[in-house]
Amino acid sequence: MTIRRPSIFAAALLAGGVALAACGSTPATTSKGQAKTTSLTCKTSAVANSGAANAPSGAPAPTSAAPIPTANPTSAVTLHEDGSSLIYPYLLALAPELPTAYSHITLSPASGGSGKGQTDAIAGNVQMGGSDAFLSSSQFSSNPGLMNIPIAVSAQAVNYNVPGLVLPSGQTGLHLSGCILANMYMGKITNWNDSSIAALNPGSKLPNLPIVPIHRVDASGDTFIFTSFLTDTNSAWASGPSFGTLVSWPTASQISANGNPAMVQACSANPGCVAYIGVSVEAQASSAGLGEALLQNQSGNFVLPTGTNMASSVSAGASKIPADLAVSLIYQKGADSYPIVNFEYLVVKKTQPSADIATAIKDFFSWALSPTGGATPANLGTVGFIALPSNALPGVDAEVGSITG
Repeated sequence: MTIRRPSIFAAALLAGGVALAACGSTPATTSKGQAKTTSLTCKTSAVANSGAANAPSGAPAPTSAAPIPTANPTSAVTLHEDGSSLIYPYLLALAPELPTAYSHITLSPASGGSGKGQTDAIAGNVQMGGSDAFLSSSQFSSNPGLMNIPIAVSAQAVNYNVPGLVLPSGQTGLHLSGCILANMYMGKITNWNDSSIAALNPGSKLPNLPIVPIHRVDASGDTFIFTSFLTDTNSAWASGPSFGTLVSWPTASQISANGNPAMVQACSANPGCVAYIGVSVEAQASSAGLGEALLQNQSGNFVLPTGTNMASSVSAGASKIPADLAVSLIYQKGADSYPIVNFEYLVVKKTQPSADIATAIKDFFSWALSPTGGATPANLGTVGFIALPSNALPGVDAEVGSITG
């Protein structure tokens, strides 16, 4: 079968204006009730986003592909996956449903971080490695036949634990920019009542409380997409720690955690915390009493990672899909675009040890990406994901269809 689904992106609104990110200014209000800056003072070194600039380049993906042949493997197959703690809750939800469609296939997902998912897939320790970060050019060239196949669209929230914070009526969360977040993690902004934070949050009562930046200790795709956002919005960060699954964190960020659930726990345990946490565990963050920030996008608006706002970023950033499917969706244009959005990838080898394993992987992708299979609104919505855009599907079909064993 060829993987197809109704598109959420027809509803996304695209705006043509592009503004540079702000460290601090006086917000106005748009007709949609979003806060918008009237002057932008913290400029990036370039308008183009870092992820796109560093994504592997190559031929475009096909605009159509042959249907993926699917059939139950002749014998029982367990597909082992590990890696991203952001995609893990989604795969955990899919696992019990898969045998209903393919009785010979069992999905066994595990967490551990995107870096582990990539290295374990390369080593052959698992059939699929979960990653929030696309593979680099060097990883592709060093490992011929290695593929990163997207399965869904995700996003990253920025959460905080700020006792004594009082927001004005109608404001659901703190307004923060990538520039301000970078300065927090670099130790240039050290207190929650700093004037640059106050400038983005007029009418708010900000406590005199030290900021406690928390980061991931593991090789993390969450770190990759968060630091890509900081790189795109703060020139000092871009020329310093920059971005990656592992970076040299400034001394201001002393507390670390392994995985998204641990980030929730660490932030909850440390008043003054600011932390980047994948949307798939945002329900846990909310239950722990953490606030969720509205992040400033390229247009100057402060937005949450809703499905519509994620779709706007995808429409802007994934208009052209390369053959290797490596796409950056960070800090995209658009009035509604949420600035930290990503494809969730499964890293897979083109050549598998047996025909049954190859068949099982094809079956899984075919089912997992179908709106009548795994990619139901209920499954996606439970973890805050949205479906892949329709223009990505031919490239996905082509990659999955090339798997042999």
